[in-house]
Amino acid sequence: MESTRLKIDIDDINQKNSENVYKLISRGEDAYIEQVREIANQISIYGKKIVLITGPSSAGKTTSSYKLKQELNALGISSHVLNMDDFFRPLKDVPLKEDGAPDIEGVGAVDVECIRNCLNDILTTGKTKTPTFDFATHSRTKYWNDCILAKNGVIIMEGIHALNPIVTEGIEENKIYRVYVHCNTDFIFKGKTLFHARQLRFLRRLVRDERERNCTYEKTISTWDEVCAGEDKNIRPFKNNANYHLNSTHFYEPLLYKNMLLTEFDKRKDNETIKLFLERFKKCSTVNKEFVPKDSLIREFIGEE
Repeated sequence: MESTRLKIDIDDINQKNSENVYKLISRGEDAYIEQVREIANQISIYGKKIVLITGPSSAGKTTSSYKLKQELNALGISSHVLNMDDFFRPLKDVPLKEDGAPDIEGVGAVDVECIRNCLNDILTTGKTKTPTFDFATHSRTKYWNDCILAKNGVIIMEGIHALNPIVTEGIEENKIYRVYVHCNTDFIFKGKTLFHARQLRFLRRLVRDERERNCTYEKTISTWDEVCAGEDKNIRPFKNNANYHLNSTHFYEPLLYKNMLLTEFDKRKDNETIKLFLERFKKCSTVNKEFVPKDSLIREFIGEE
């Protein structure tokens, strides 16, 4: 079932920032981690053994997987995180798109049979071997990892196709718990949307890709529509298969990204997308990244201090 989108007034966030930035940030962190804790509790109560996590670009899938692992551990439940990327097929075996290029984002790029075998092994024997993928050579390595779970252990698998039913075909359904991670909050100003939830993910990606992948803002902007088209095709159609929709929005994010991007954006005023965000940033105060906790999900995008 699709969750209701939250709407937060940016003036309210600005006011709370001026009163106490620490309290504002704590409120945002707590709102997120309370959801992760609720997911862990449900997994414990219903005795789930396999947790599948997906979400669109820059939603925070990876960090959420490890946050869930921590919360399960607090309940005395051990877990093992698997990345679906390690189950990719060699590039030569990936189906082609109409233009002749490999469809690396489609579910055909994933060795679904291998995933099913591993998950079934876990359910029947409590152990399996999982592959590793080398993205430099676009091929599977010869190294397989041993995955052994305790009696009450849980497998957490994250990847863009995790909620596609084809992945878990033939696997015991009552052992599976599905999570859809997304930004599900719009920031409004005077009753109108200032930052749409998808735009917040875009800002996350801008910050992360420039820092981590040496990708220019212009490059990230030019490929964003293609990224969203891939999400609409491969991820969103299955979001309502989720048992839980995890909203990874942190209330202070627009203020943080204004602080981090404003100087560089001012140098690129001719870009129409950047011009749009510069105009909207005028409605925001600022938060310095030094106030963001070191273990925050937001660190996945902004990096360490």
